[in-house]
Amino acid sequence: MAKYKIFYKLTHANGELVDASLDIPFEFEVGDGQLDPCLESCIEEAQVDKLQTFLLSASEAFGQTDDSAIQVMNRAEFPEELDIKLNNGVEFKTPTGDSYAGCIDKIEGNDITVNFNHPLAGCNVSFQVEILEKSESSQ
Repeated sequence: MAKYKIFYKLTHANGELVDASLDIPFEFEVGDGQLDPCLESCIEEAQVDKLQTFLLSASEAFGQTDDSAIQVMNRAEFPEELDIKLNNGVEFKTPTGDSYAGCIDKIEGNDITVNFNHPLAGCNVSFQVEILEKSESSQ
């Protein structure tokens, strides 16, 4: 697998900054889970020492919004100590140990609407990257 040292900037289609590493180089190995695969594929296409911008549609980036990933849950299903507020992130563990992160979208009495879609699902994004170093790891 390839290892990279990069500068990057991810912005929403409306220009809002989502994430960036512009002062300190970001280092990762393809497939290590630090970056979404859609961003890794852009980096693999990019050239070393050249600033490049990739415009990704929602389907190319983090996917379309999936209505089945929006769940209405009863307040009793949440830990008592959890601060239930609009836009707060929540994480749930399944009996098998998997975890799912979501965002509280709506609160109506004891009904809490949690959106388990990726926060950028349904959004077009711009990904700007400059590869400083690329090396092949030996495995």
